[in-house]
Amino acid sequence: MKQLLHGATFLVTAILFATNIILSGCGTAVETADSTQQSDSVVTSLQADNQRIQDENAQLKKTNAQLDQDKKALNAKVADLTSKLGQSSSQWQDFQDLQVRVNTLDSELTAEKQLNRDLSARIGEAPKSTMESSVKTNTEFKTTYDASLKLFKARKYKAAIEDLENLTASSVNDPLMSNAHYWLGECYYATKQYEKAVGAFRATLNYPKSYKEGDAYVMLGMAYVRMGDKNNARSTWEDLIKKYPKTHYATEAQKYLKEL
Repeated sequence: MKQLLHGATFLVTAILFATNIILSGCGTAVETADSTQQSDSVVTSLQADNQRIQDENAQLKKTNAQLDQDKKALNAKVADLTSKLGQSSSQWQDFQDLQVRVNTLDSELTAEKQLNRDLSARIGEAPKSTMESSVKTNTEFKTTYDASLKLFKARKYKAAIEDLENLTASSVNDPLMSNAHYWLGECYYATKQYEKAVGAFRATLNYPKSYKEGDAYVMLGMAYVRMGDKNNARSTWEDLIKKYPKTHYATEAQKYLKEL
């Protein structure tokens, strides 16, 4: 009986031992399967990250290539603008040089005109007309003079100039001769022939008892202003003020002097 119990005990022990071994082997297999799944998941994640990084790198290369092209285009524009700026600077310098030459010539021309005016002033009379006058008598002079004034008032300056030049070229000794010179100056002034106007007004002032002396001073200054000769205009009006200090001519001259 004891032998039978001992054998049974041994058999149970053997079965338990075998069962434990089997169970232990099954646990290891399960753990191994879980570990394998985790490794596969990590690999998959790493592969996805690697692909994303590769995609981003490819996009960065495209962006860099585009930026490089933009940089080259900008450099080309900068070079072009630099070239144009250099040309503009050269053209500006040429313009400045030309302006200096123009100013120099203008100064020389002004000086030449001033010299001519000074010579005319020293001579003391306007240039004589080379035309031969048809006016031979005082009656003809008065008739032509009246007709010229009507033409002037009608603003028919060209026709008035023809009559007045005919009068001033006449050798007739008439009291209205200084007036004829004055109105000729007015016609020249109206037609913007300012140098001729200066000559006519100065001729008016050459007559010691001219009826139009005050007016001639005023208009002579105006003609000088139109010619850009402010110095002569100023001296003309200052002479007028000295000669006729308490007249409307002086008042008018003072007004013009303030405007110079």
